[in-house]
Amino acid sequence: MCPGGEGEGTRRKVGDRFLRAALIWLVFSSGVAVMGLEMSASRLIAPYFGSTLSVWTSLIGLVLAFLTAGYYLGGRLADRYTSARVLGGLVMAAGVLILLVPVVSKPILEAAWSLTPRAGLLFASLLGTFALFSIPTVLLGCVCPYAMKLSITDLGQTGRVSARIYAVSAIGSVVGTFVPVLVTIPAVGVRRSIMVFGVLLVVAAVLLLGRLRFLPMVVLAGLALAIPLPPIALAEGAIAREESAYNYLQVVDTGDARLLVVDWGAFSCYAPGEFRTHEYFDYLLLGPLLRPEPPGKWLHSVLIIGLGAGTVSKQITQAYGPVAIDGVEVDPAIVDLGRRFFEMNEPNLRVHVSDGRAFLAGSRRRYDWVVIDAYQGSDIPFHLVTREFFETLREHMTPGGVLSVNVAWWRPGDAELLRRVVATVETVFPSVYVVTGMSRGSGAVLLAGGEQASPDNIVGSAEMVGHEGLTAIAEDVAADTPPHISVIDGLGAPLTDDRAPIEEIADRLYREARQEAHQRERKALAK
Repeated sequence: MCPGGEGEGTRRKVGDRFLRAALIWLVFSSGVAVMGLEMSASRLIAPYFGSTLSVWTSLIGLVLAFLTAGYYLGGRLADRYTSARVLGGLVMAAGVLILLVPVVSKPILEAAWSLTPRAGLLFASLLGTFALFSIPTVLLGCVCPYAMKLSITDLGQTGRVSARIYAVSAIGSVVGTFVPVLVTIPAVGVRRSIMVFGVLLVVAAVLLLGRLRFLPMVVLAGLALAIPLPPIALAEGAIAREESAYNYLQVVDTGDARLLVVDWGAFSCYAPGEFRTHEYFDYLLLGPLLRPEPPGKWLHSVLIIGLGAGTVSKQITQAYGPVAIDGVEVDPAIVDLGRRFFEMNEPNLRVHVSDGRAFLAGSRRRYDWVVIDAYQGSDIPFHLVTREFFETLREHMTPGGVLSVNVAWWRPGDAELLRRVVATVETVFPSVYVVTGMSRGSGAVLLAGGEQASPDNIVGSAEMVGHEGLTAIAEDVAADTPPHISVIDGLGAPLTDDRAPIEEIADRLYREARQEAHQRERKALAK
């Protein structure tokens, strides 16, 4: 039978009400799957490449390229093979491939991540995204042009039919945008979410094909959801793992302490009975000591943006007493783990699940001390590091209020990131100091305050507080050995909401850190 003859027969079949409904459902399902896959993919690759602007760029750009190729291919195939069976086969293949993505993602992403030292963060993430999502996304791009070819039986209704197909696909895309974040990822995790979209496509394809002999495919696709999957990123000593809409989370027990590992970096720590962490958390506590007055006289309210599992809130309560603390954390799963595994239950702590800047926009409270610990490795939310953000923050602080900021990924010999943050904070706070040379040699703590804020006050103020651990931290930065507190000149123009190329700097620092790690690994293997 020639293609033309088969097409006429197919068009008559499309006139059947069930087949027409099956075709519309398939278009809707493909729209759901495209956006659901894209949203879930961002979380799947985050433990390896983070979720910076460059990573999102590679993901969105490639998905658009895949869909473009699919539109072209679908149009060509529809003209040559105008058959619902061919379209059903394409969608069936896409569904099966999507079901396989979670199974093969770990080795593929690990291989792509290993190329970061040579290829860079952007190109390595491009390779990983291409390997996992190119073929199924191209196949899904074929759906709309194919569906229009099958649906148009009267050229006088071409516009109406095309509009209906695009509208149904768009509605599916809207659903696919919200479902992973609000429903499937919190309920079953990132990889199971991807498999759910694969099952949806298999079901839609079987309905369009309308053949009982394809029903076992639906059963097999459903059973695939029960396949045990290895951890996305295995951390030694992990006692709990959880996938949220924002992060891949692991609680690691090291024997002496517990760590909250967010994607690929430790974010909080807790050692029962211990005050000091011997990490940057300790030096965030120095903020109130910049003022000459005893903190007990003026420190009554604290805001923490980036609460994590409550490391700093616990230290503040131990050192400064039960001052009122508002802790803001965007990820509710982190809050849950903090309460379950990190004893984050201080009665003076009020937890707010929100973005830090959104919280400030809706708050009327004023704070004596603000702690910012929301810069996670190379994932620095640009809207929390701009001049406008710090201006808003200052409006929510009392006169003479102090600020402590964890600036991750500052590295000796490359202070561009730190100096850009300093240049921004200096536009709002008259006194800005930086603690460097902490235990791992990278990272810095920025301390800022009013005119009277000075490092000369730190040891004396700590002695007035009277907490032994806090006094030891103050003496650390006053000694001749690292860590040191000093003034560091700002670099360039302040970061603004309109222009904040902070992620470009953070990506470069991450890439350089990966290159150094790769060189150390090669030297170790050569011995």
